[in-house]
Amino acid sequence: MASDDQPTIELRLDGAADSDPEAATGYAVAKRKRRSWIGWVVAGVILLILIVGVVLVETVGRTAAVRIAQDEIASSLGLESSEGVAVDLGSGSLILQALTGGLDVVTIDIDRFEVNGLESSVQVVATGVPVVSSQPIDTVSMDVAITGAEVSKLATTLSGTGLDSIELEGSAIRVSTVFKLLFFEIPVALDLVPVAAGDSIAFEPESVVLGDEQISVADLRQNPLVSGLAGSLLSSQEFCVASSLPTALTIDSVAVANDNLVIQLNADGIALDDAAWKQYGTCPAP
Repeated sequence: MASDDQPTIELRLDGAADSDPEAATGYAVAKRKRRSWIGWVVAGVILLILIVGVVLVETVGRTAAVRIAQDEIASSLGLESSEGVAVDLGSGSLILQALTGGLDVVTIDIDRFEVNGLESSVQVVATGVPVVSSQPIDTVSMDVAITGAEVSKLATTLSGTGLDSIELEGSAIRVSTVFKLLFFEIPVALDLVPVAAGDSIAFEPESVVLGDEQISVADLRQNPLVSGLAGSLLSSQEFCVASSLPTALTIDSVAVANDNLVIQLNADGIALDDAAWKQYGTCPAP
């Protein structure tokens, strides 16, 4: 009679590892290598996601910051729109700068800006711009450049008499006219130097060319023959800019440079949300 006990056969997939120590060691090493490779892949994917995330935040944040700056500048300077306003937030990371409290340098270029009836271009450079609007900006400098063609519109301001021409000559504004004395016509050219005068620009006579002769302003005024005529030519007036600029800005200097009349203004240590950026001065009625 056959026995009830049947032989048992056990199938083990890792049997080779049990029977062969060297094979077991190789298997473990391969397994660790596979896990290490997978770990590096996962770490790389995570790093890539982080990099893409930072780039997106930086790009979106920079775009939003530029748009906000454009709108704020347009509002502060009374522009009809932010079109033509270019904002450069610098090459540094906005995230890192924001973490330190503010932006290092912000440069703003405005294509068209009107200064009491004269068209100009403007460049603003601000340093130490805080991310919190209640904190003061370190420095703000603003250059307003008015072309010679626009300066010619100041004929009545530059002189109390009619002018034949107005040109930018070197560091001065040269105005020309013709004096009629009895039967003679005497051409006169006067060089005026622009200077800051509070919230206005004054034009001070520097030198006079009377016919072919150069005469000092003092001598011309004392000459009884032409003092009456010269008086109207030398009675320069001031050109007010207060009504076109926020009271936060003050005129630092005025000069003729690169065929432009350049007004340099500044505003240091004033917070972004200060009311002075929204308030304007007044100019006397013409």
